[in-house]
Amino acid sequence: MASNAGRVLVVLCTLWCVPRASAFHIHLHGVVTEYFTGDHMKGVQVRLVKDSIERETIITSGNGQYELFLERGYDYVIWFHRKDMVTKHVRIDAREIPLFPDVPFYDMDLQITLFEWIAGFDFTVLDSPIGMAAYKRTVRNLNWDISYTDAMRPQVQRMMVLYERELIARRKPLAKAGSTTSTRKRREVEF
Repeated sequence: MASNAGRVLVVLCTLWCVPRASAFHIHLHGVVTEYFTGDHMKGVQVRLVKDSIERETIITSGNGQYELFLERGYDYVIWFHRKDMVTKHVRIDAREIPLFPDVPFYDMDLQITLFEWIAGFDFTVLDSPIGMAAYKRTVRNLNWDISYTDAMRPQVQRMMVLYERELIARRKPLAKAGSTTSTRKRREVEF
């Protein structure tokens, strides 16, 4: 009886000391800022979708920071949303990361800028992810797809030029209405 208890204890100690594959993680973190001012954005929902199932949503505080921990073996979409801002998302494909990677974790610093939503404007370019990352066996690391980013960049730049023009056009009448200059005649005062 005592020898069985000793064997169970040895097996438990062995299992406890064996490193677990699930200890590996991807540390995704960054700051969400406003596109034009660079101000940190409070109240942005950072939503983690793992293999098409929503798993977690965190809200940025006043410093705009967020932090998520991802596991190997899954396909992720991370959404950045606030009611008054245009939603953006990225895709991180961690399905090909080996069971025992070379390092205990991957660190991904992802800075996101958001800008004001305006009704009636065509934001369909942002229906696609603004960035995609995947594990590459040749370099044995999780990397951003630079060719995808390079292909997206001109489309996003064109949209932003049109967006800024639209924003100025919509604000111009408001600026005139709130102007301090008037067309009334000045009262003449004689000394």
